[in-house]
Amino acid sequence: MSGDWQKIQSETIDWLRPFLAFMVVGLHVRQYYTDGTEIFSEGWYEASTIMIFRVLFSVAVPAFFLISGYLFFKKLEDWNTDVWLAKIKKRGATLLVPYLLWNLIAICGFLITRTAGHFIKGNEPVDMVALLNERGWFRLFWDRCLFGDLRPEQINLFGIPVSSGAPMDEPAWFLRDLMVVVLLSPLIYFMVKKAGKLFLILVGLLYSVDLWIPYPGFSSKAFFMFSLGAWLCINRFNMSEFFSKHFKIQLFLSALLLIVASVSFNVNEWIYCITSRLFVLCAIPLFFNLCAALSEKHSPVGALSKISFFVYMAHMVLVVDAVNWLITLFLPPANNVLNFASLVLGTVLVYAICHCIYLIMNKFMPKMLAVLTGGRIVANNRISDK
Repeated sequence: MSGDWQKIQSETIDWLRPFLAFMVVGLHVRQYYTDGTEIFSEGWYEASTIMIFRVLFSVAVPAFFLISGYLFFKKLEDWNTDVWLAKIKKRGATLLVPYLLWNLIAICGFLITRTAGHFIKGNEPVDMVALLNERGWFRLFWDRCLFGDLRPEQINLFGIPVSSGAPMDEPAWFLRDLMVVVLLSPLIYFMVKKAGKLFLILVGLLYSVDLWIPYPGFSSKAFFMFSLGAWLCINRFNMSEFFSKHFKIQLFLSALLLIVASVSFNVNEWIYCITSRLFVLCAIPLFFNLCAALSEKHSPVGALSKISFFVYMAHMVLVVDAVNWLITLFLPPANNVLNFASLVLGTVLVYAICHCIYLIMNKFMPKMLAVLTGGRIVANNRISDK
């Protein structure tokens, strides 16, 4: 591959984002069809859900962090406080405002579904105001792990608690953790400049064993992948060009690690934790190369890149629940074939419905959509990024 690497990188990212958003949808739809205790050797259904929906799709969020880190440090290769402050101000509109609004929408959706459950299904009435007062209204915008059905923490390989909390709009944990590392960007810049690869190796080792600050908002995944993107940008590497080397090695290692991580899931925590993270590091360059090859034959539709943010933020707000309820109603789980078909169909439908909602809002409520997406809107068949 040769040519204008800047153009190739831009088009590659435009192709990559919708695929990553689709993977995130698949990760969350999977929760309705598995209980998280499946073993690879139990059968083809368990093996395929682990390999595709658990391990393969886990590349999505780390890739988003990597891209975000790289793009944040564009024009900050040499430190400039004025540029940094301008970027922080812009992130207020593109990250903070959508984050708050989507979580508020999720809280309203939660109240509606709980109330509807009382009137439609005859569930026990819930004093929602008392419940929210007890648990903390503001906490819902940071960590929602307080309703009993969600684990407030996980344990890493050393037996140390690692918080896994998410806000009310569950996928918004990505924005939350992204805003944290954005605020830490001066520290990241300093460490990249002073320690370089040694800094990345140290943070990468902590990421590989999930050893980090045990508080929601601080994740090793976010810090390492954002820092890796920062390192590439600060050292003036083009991501597409940098990742274009050793494609066959990437393919071989990705396939090998995908198999090992899948087989070790729920069998050996150490092997799964380390190989699944190594798989992410090998698969991201592979996905970059595949999308770069795709962009050579087909120009990316810029709208798909912008819509991916809406899909990411909207899909867990009632859409996933509604789609899975309908699928269960018309395609009840009778066997593994139907379960897998429901899983795939559910992922496709959720993604498509969110896509359609975006297009409808873009036509009839463009100003509201612009606020909800941080300016990621389609205007007159052109992409506007305010």
